[in-house]
Amino acid sequence: MKNLISIITPVIDQMQESHLKSQLLRYFPLQTNEFATIENSFKSLTSQKQSKETLNLFFKSWSQTNNSAMTVAGLSNRMTMLIHKNKPVVSEHDLFKAVASLNRIVDEDLAVIGRILHSEMFYTMATNIAGDDTWLSKQYLSAEAKTFKAWKDKNSLRDKDIMIGLLTTLVHEIYTHGEVEYIIPKFNAWLKEEGTYTDDEIEKSLAWIQVHCGATEKDHFFHAVDAVNSYAKAQNIDVTTYNLEEIVTTYLKLKAEVMGVLDEQIAKANELVVEA
Repeated sequence: MKNLISIITPVIDQMQESHLKSQLLRYFPLQTNEFATIENSFKSLTSQKQSKETLNLFFKSWSQTNNSAMTVAGLSNRMTMLIHKNKPVVSEHDLFKAVASLNRIVDEDLAVIGRILHSEMFYTMATNIAGDDTWLSKQYLSAEAKTFKAWKDKNSLRDKDIMIGLLTTLVHEIYTHGEVEYIIPKFNAWLKEEGTYTDDEIEKSLAWIQVHCGATEKDHFFHAVDAVNSYAKAQNIDVTTYNLEEIVTTYLKLKAEVMGVLDEQIAKANELVVEA
């Protein structure tokens, strides 16, 4: 059975030899504990029927770790703002190429390609599985999920160095590819086991996961690679001076903290059901 790292590594291997490739291949495989925590949370969720409270908690907090279209768009805005404010740029052509690559990451999310906003797809998935949309309430948002999103937004939108935002996007896109590929068979089997969903209902409910599988997130990752390289040319930046260790380890540490807490909540809820 595939695990997250076995899905992620082959895609990184497809990169041309570079500093970025060697850094990703060095640091991602070291995060074994974090990957195990994340994998266990999805295994626990899809192992049996869950209470409505558990589902509300899961979908609200999980959504904060994978909903990044606005952040990527904001990073693109930061780049074009350099021109608007007459900041020095070595190559405006390469800056435009970096912006264009970022925009390709969010085409599907913003319904530029396809006709449905991906946020609507996530809403449909969470609402169909949880029973209604009370999961949207902020009361179900964990402190860990807030911390994850705050860190990611800080890197992309407030760090003085735009390259930090680009590298954070790079890490996010390759991780997300692994996550959706890892969970789609589990969610499919889970809903089928429930016995209350038709095949059409399952397909509609899991469209958000399915649409990100295959080439979608993989392509987004390579667009992120192109954005890094183009921005480096635009600003005459030596990418080899950047060490991805902090970004990779912090990203997965914070993500694992979110999913670990959710796993604990699932276990507690299931214990109460058994005791009852």
